Amino acid sequence: MASTVKLLLKESVKHVGKVGDVVEVTAGFARNYLLPQHLAVEPTPGNMKKIEARRQEIERIEREKRSDKESLINQLAGAEVTLERRTNEQGHLFGSVTATDIAKALQAQGFNINPDDINLPGRLDHVDTFAVQVKLADDLATDVKVWVAPDAESKALMEAARKAAAAAAAEAPAEEKA
Repeated sequence: MASTVKLLLKESVKHVGKVGDVVEVTAGFARNYLLPQHLAVEPTPGNMKKIEARRQEIERIEREKRSDKESLINQLAGAEVTLERRTNEQGHLFGSVTATDIAKALQAQGFNINPDDINLPGRLDHVDTFAVQVKLADDLATDVKVWVAPDAESKALMEAARKAAAAAAAEAPAEEKA
């Protein structure tokens, strides 16, 4: 069984705890990561007092960030992004649209979004409209509509293929009558 140690976190560590929390972690994690990175110290009374002031400051900063994220989510509700890509005649993209592409398009509209904040519903590899989730926190998320459209050259190819298919379909019944 792995031995555990109790440590006082100096910084918030994802999936471990927040500043000022006394956490119980494996000895290896403490020895190889938390202590060398100066993210945690022993939970002595002196260290607890030092960290408490820092914890209050960080909680205030996190409250401000939270309110910023809430207003950003409210602004993002109903936002739409149109991305033009090269496609084949059937409307399938050469490649696919990535979270980075969507984040850059949202940044161009003035939203401070990172690719990590975007959850794709699967591969965006054909011409269509997609609902993509933007999640800034566990309980702060909204959907953004992403239009994947063909570029002008691809649109002409798709149109020509559709006309050819329609012409072929119109000729087939005429041949059956003859």
